[in-house]
Amino acid sequence: MERDRQGPDSRYGDSVPPSLDVYQFIWDRTRMIRKDYILQNYTGTGGRCSAAAVRCHERIARWHCMMEHQLSHISEYVIQQSQQNIQELGQAMKTLNQYYDDSEGRSTMEEKDADPKHGCQSDAIMGGQDPVDYDGSALSNDNSSMGTTLRIIGQSGQASNGTAEPEMRGLYIILTLNNDGGMEVLKYVSSLYKNRPEIYNSRPVQLALSVFRAWKENK
Repeated sequence: MERDRQGPDSRYGDSVPPSLDVYQFIWDRTRMIRKDYILQNYTGTGGRCSAAAVRCHERIARWHCMMEHQLSHISEYVIQQSQQNIQELGQAMKTLNQYYDDSEGRSTMEEKDADPKHGCQSDAIMGGQDPVDYDGSALSNDNSSMGTTLRIIGQSGQASNGTAEPEMRGLYIILTLNNDGGMEVLKYVSSLYKNRPEIYNSRPVQLALSVFRAWKENK
């Protein structure tokens, strides 16, 4: 996913695997990962739930979104894969909503014996010793860093509590704009406003709502 910045993969010599081959390979693996969580009863309230399950589904959902954008210029993808990709994204988002709405609030809890430094309660940025943003700029948890305040995944104690919940909630709103003429979005944000006001007032959700309003006014 970062080939443009990192250069050709040395394992392939001068060639790069076709984009659709890479997509189909990862698509198959992420689908199996989500099914495995289902088989192990990670289903939100009434089943198991953990920070690791949430982080995994967030990354999978983000990957599906990126593929829809990055491969939209390939006619074969648009004709044969796009609808399937959107369906899998919808399933990942459905599971995430179940995790976030867990009545016991377990979506930020690490399972027993898990490494706490990798938990949703951690302030650390994931991604190795020297993590970088999508444009190659260094990421830092230093409070004096201007970029820190712009991160969607904020420090523990914020609305997201270390997860990408605001981002994912906003994404769900965008994905369901046209469902029942917009009624699904209205019901969804009404629930957020009542039960999760800190998420409702987050920047990603408010941005999604501004898109929803523009869509309603101009459709």
